[in-house]
Amino acid sequence: ATLAAKLKAWRFPSRQAPVDKTPAAKDAASAASPSSPSRIPTKPKAQASAAIDYSKWSNLADSDDDEVPRERRVAAATAREEDVGVKDLMDSAASSAKPLPVPDFLAGNTGGGGGTNCFLSLCKLLDSESEKGESDNAHQLAQVFGKMFHTGIMDRRRQDFYKNSLASLPEDAFVVVLGLGSVLPMLRAARRGSGKGAVLEMSAKLGKVAEDILQANKLSFPVAVVKGSLDNEGLVEESLRRLVPKGVKNVVILSERMAHDLLSSGIVPSSVAAHRAARSSCPGAKVSHLPRTVELFAAPVEIRSEQLAGFDIRPFNAFRHTTSNDKADFWWWPVRLDNQSNTKTALLGSAKTLCGFDFDRSTEIALDEVRRPVTLEASSRGRCNGVALWWTARFGEEEYSTRPRLADNGVGEAQAGPLCRSEWKQAVHYLAGETALFPGDKLELLVSITPRFTVRMMQQSQFTVEAPTWIQAPTSAKFSASMPVLPYHFLMMTDMERIEVYARGIRAAVRSQAAKLGRRPRVLDAGCGIGLLGMTAALEGAEVWLCEAVPQMRRMCRDVIGANAAAIAEKRGLVQLLPPMMSTRIQIGEHVKEKFDIVVSEVMDLWCLGEGVIPTMRHAHKKLLNDGGVMLPSKLAIFVQPLEMFVWSQAERDHKANLSMLGEHMKSKFSPMRIDQMPRRWLTEEPIAALEIDLRDVPSQPADGEPNMDGGVKLCIRMGGKPALHAKISTATIEHSGMLCGYGIWWAADLGTGSVVSSAPSNPQRSWKQLVRWLDQPRFVAEGEEIQVLACFNDQQVNVEDIHVPREMAEQYQEELKSAVGKKVAQSATQGASGSSLASPQAAAEDILEVD
Repeated sequence: ATLAAKLKAWRFPSRQAPVDKTPAAKDAASAASPSSPSRIPTKPKAQASAAIDYSKWSNLADSDDDEVPRERRVAAATAREEDVGVKDLMDSAASSAKPLPVPDFLAGNTGGGGGTNCFLSLCKLLDSESEKGESDNAHQLAQVFGKMFHTGIMDRRRQDFYKNSLASLPEDAFVVVLGLGSVLPMLRAARRGSGKGAVLEMSAKLGKVAEDILQANKLSFPVAVVKGSLDNEGLVEESLRRLVPKGVKNVVILSERMAHDLLSSGIVPSSVAAHRAARSSCPGAKVSHLPRTVELFAAPVEIRSEQLAGFDIRPFNAFRHTTSNDKADFWWWPVRLDNQSNTKTALLGSAKTLCGFDFDRSTEIALDEVRRPVTLEASSRGRCNGVALWWTARFGEEEYSTRPRLADNGVGEAQAGPLCRSEWKQAVHYLAGETALFPGDKLELLVSITPRFTVRMMQQSQFTVEAPTWIQAPTSAKFSASMPVLPYHFLMMTDMERIEVYARGIRAAVRSQAAKLGRRPRVLDAGCGIGLLGMTAALEGAEVWLCEAVPQMRRMCRDVIGANAAAIAEKRGLVQLLPPMMSTRIQIGEHVKEKFDIVVSEVMDLWCLGEGVIPTMRHAHKKLLNDGGVMLPSKLAIFVQPLEMFVWSQAERDHKANLSMLGEHMKSKFSPMRIDQMPRRWLTEEPIAALEIDLRDVPSQPADGEPNMDGGVKLCIRMGGKPALHAKISTATIEHSGMLCGYGIWWAADLGTGSVVSSAPSNPQRSWKQLVRWLDQPRFVAEGEEIQVLACFNDQQVNVEDIHVPREMAEQYQEELKSAVGKKVAQSATQGASGSSLASPQAAAEDILEVD
C-alpha cells in the first residue's frame, strides 16, 4: 500500500493529498517504510514544457525481480538523457519578443472564392488597367480572362447546349447576347444572319474583343457597351432601342453569366433587367431566355484530409472551417469535387433544390434577400463539414449541369475519371465545424438567398467538432463560415509525389549524418508548414526544430505534430517547434544552443524562387549549418524547352472559327499551366539547363555595371532595378521544325542520393504547374537551326528571354561594330604617334562590349 501511494504521488503530483507535517505522522511513516533501499526512482526536477518521459518506468523492477539488472539501469539512464516526443518552445520561451511582420509572399492570400459581384469587379479592373497600358496587373488579368475563355470554349457539353438551343430558335428570333461569355455562342448567334441579333457588354475592353473577333470571322453583328452594369434596366433599354429593328416579334436573351454558385456573376439581375427592357423597347414581342430555367441544388458533403505519407493530418481540416476576416465578402469556395485525390470526398445525402428561376417569367422574380430553413438528410455515414452546391440550366429538351460525377455515381465516394475542363466547379460552403452524420440524420441550415448576389448558409444543428477559437470561428450571428484559411496549402495536402521524394532524401541524409557523427543529427525544417518534413526526420530518430513564420500555420503545425507525438516518441525522435519567425532570424545561442547538421526546406513556388529559397538557404549555410552539414535542397536547376503551342487551334478546328483575336487581346508574357494537358509539340528532345544555382555558394550581389554574365562576357544584366545575381546564355539545336511559340519553364531541386523534386510536365506532382514564356510573335524554326535563351535570376525572381537577332539586324550591327573599331584603332594610332600607347583592335572591341 505504501509503495502504491508513493508511485501515485510521483506519477500524479497534482493529485497528492496534503502531507501531515506532525511528528507523529512522520514516525508512523518511518515505521511503515521498508528497511531495504527503495526501488522507486527519485522524481526528476520539473522542467517547463518537457514532454512526459515514460521511459522512466523501465527502471522499475518486476515483482519477481530482486533488483534491476545493470544493463537495464544503463539503458534507462541513456534514455533519460535523450529527450523524445514533441515540444512547443514558445511555451517555455524566456522572452516574449513581438514577432516581425510576415512578408507578403509568405503570408499568401486568404481571399478568393465567391461573393458579391466578383466577376463584375474583375471586368471593371480590366477596363481600368487597359487604360493604363502594360502593367503587372494587366498581365495577370489577361491570364485570368484567357483561362476563362479557354475553359469555356473547351467545355464541349456547354458548347453543345448553346449550339443545339440556338438551332431550335425560330428563324425570325432576334438574339440579344448578354456579355461576351465563351465567345462561340456569340459567333453562332451572329451566323444566323445580319440584323438578327446584337451583343451587350458592360466592359469596354471585352466589347472591343467582341468586335475584333466578329470582324476576324467576317460577321456583321453590332456590339454595344452598357456603361455601369447589365442589371441597369434603363441603360439596357436605351441600347436595345438603338439595336433592335422595328417589328421584331421574337426576342431571345442569351446569357452565360453563371458562376460556380450560379448567382455571383449576376445572371439573375441582368436577365431580369434585359427582359423588362426588351418588353419596353419591343412592345408586343415575345421575350424568352436561353437558358430558360436554372436550378440550384445543395447536398451535405465531407471533404477531409486524414493521412499523408503515414502522418495524421486531421487537425489540418480546421483550416476548412472558417475565415479569418469577419467582413469578407465571400461565402463559398470553388472545389472540383471529382478531382480531390488523397482527400476523403463523399456526398452524404441526396441533393435538394435550394432555389430556381424561370427567366421567361422575369417580371415575377424578386431580387430581395430571402431567408429560410433547409433540412438536408443523410443517407450514408460520414463527418459532414460542408454543403456542396451545383446547378442545372435548361432550354427545351437541352440541359447543362455542373453536377459532379460524384453525384452521378450515387451517394458515396468519388470514382476516378478524366479531368473535367468546365470553367465552373462546385461551390462548397464549408461550415464552422464537423458534424457526425448517420443514415437518417438531419442537418439543419438557415439559408440566405439573394438573387442579386449569392447564397449564404449557417448551420443550426449542433456541431460534433467546432472550429478552434484560434481559427476565429464565426459567432452564431454570422452567416456561413465558408471561406477556408490559407487555402493554397490544400493542394499540397493531396501531393503524395512531393512528400515521398522529400522523404527519401531526408531519410538518407539523417542516416548518413547519424553514422558519421555517432549521435542523432540536429535538423532544422525552415518554413515547415504543418511540419511533415521535420516529422519525417524525427521518425528516423533525429532531433528536429520546426520554424514557421505565419502565425496561423504555426499553430496548425502545433496541432499536427501533437497528433503524431506518440509515433515520434516511439522512434526516439524529438520535434521542437520554435516561436513564429523567419528562419533568417534564428540566432545560435539565443533561439537554439548549437548549429544544425541538416537544414531542409521546401519554399519553392511556381517560379522556384518566389517564396525565398535563396535567402533562406544562404542564411542557413552561412549562420546555421555545421561544417560538413547537409542542405536539402542543395542545388536548383531551371529548365526551358522550345515549344510549339497554339492555345486556340483545337477550338478553331472543332468549331471552324477564327479566335486569333483572343490571343492578341489576352496576351501575357508568362502563363502558368499544366503543359501536358494542352495540345503542344516540343521542338527539341531534351530541355535546356538554362540556370544552375548552388545554394551552398550563391553569388553575391554585383555592383552596378559589374559584369554578371556566365562565360566572362562583359555584360551586366539587370532585374528589378539592380543587377541580377547571375545570367547565362544557352544554345540549343532545333530537332523538329515548327513554329516557335514560346518556352516551357520548370525547375528541379537536388535532395541528394538521386532524389530530385521537380515541377516538370512529366512529373506526377500536383503542387506546381509549369510556366510558358510566350514570344511576342511566333516564328518558324527549321531542324538544325540554333536558338539562344538568356536566363537570369535574383533572390526571388527568374526571367527567361528568347535571343533572336534577324539577319538584317545582325549585318547592320556588324557594320556598325567594324566602323566603331576602325575609328578606335585610328584614334589609338594618332595617340601612339604623339607618344601615347597603341591599343590593339581586340582591346578596342572589348571596350565596345562593356554594356550595362
